Amino acid sequence: MPAAGDLRRPFFVVAVLMVVLIVLAEVGLSFWLGNNGAAGSAADGAMDLGVPPGVAAASTEGSSEPPGAGIGFLALLDGLLLFTLLMLGLSLIVPLRTYGRVQGVVTLIVSLLWLLMCVLLVLLAVVKLLLMIGLFVAAPFGTLAYLAIWGGFPTGAAAAVLALILVLKVVFGVSLVLSQPRFLRVKGLVILVAVSVVLQLVLGLIHGFLPGPVVAIGDQFWAIVIGIVALIWALTMLIGSIPAIVNAIRVSGSVTDQASAAGQ
Repeated sequence: MPAAGDLRRPFFVVAVLMVVLIVLAEVGLSFWLGNNGAAGSAADGAMDLGVPPGVAAASTEGSSEPPGAGIGFLALLDGLLLFTLLMLGLSLIVPLRTYGRVQGVVTLIVSLLWLLMCVLLVLLAVVKLLLMIGLFVAAPFGTLAYLAIWGGFPTGAAAAVLALILVLKVVFGVSLVLSQPRFLRVKGLVILVAVSVVLQLVLGLIHGFLPGPVVAIGDQFWAIVIGIVALIWALTMLIGSIPAIVNAIRVSGSVTDQASAAGQ
């Protein structure tokens, strides 16, 4: 890890800000791109084909979010990236002893909550994927209902969001290296960034190369893959926080024993 005095703070702040913008883009940018109208049209078309209004409305809930599920699920992984970056920054600005005492506990709590959230979201995504596939193969009326709800995947809006996120990630990477090149030696951080970028690029390929009617199914499947990767990463962080907590307890106990001995 680089020393605090070696850190170029303005570049590090820019790097953190870029990750914040990335997560915000993944969970809600498409509202600015005007997807509400497209979602409303899809719901209207579904009801015209006899799809119950409740099902049509449910299919377009969260229309202010990025199109499909894949982009939103990227936030599960990039949110962990943001947390990792914040903890690295914290280690450079607070005393090492204080950081050692709080790092394990904070990581344990955050990773546990993140793990539970990933499990829940992946399960819901699997249920939705099964529903989509079930409708798609249930010709003719199920297929018509699927096409009315999910057949018109907004690939243009998704490509715009993914392109912006990729630009932000490039700026993040450059800013982080400029803040301190030694961050490249932090293997966990480098691997997490690489995995995030690869998963995003594959998502873009799915949107661009799958036939239009099945893009939504491919997007939903890849969202599950992203969620599982984030779940595994959160579990790894959870397990890795345990030794830090044990060491902090040992250090605290040693300090207490020394203080008691001095008092006697």
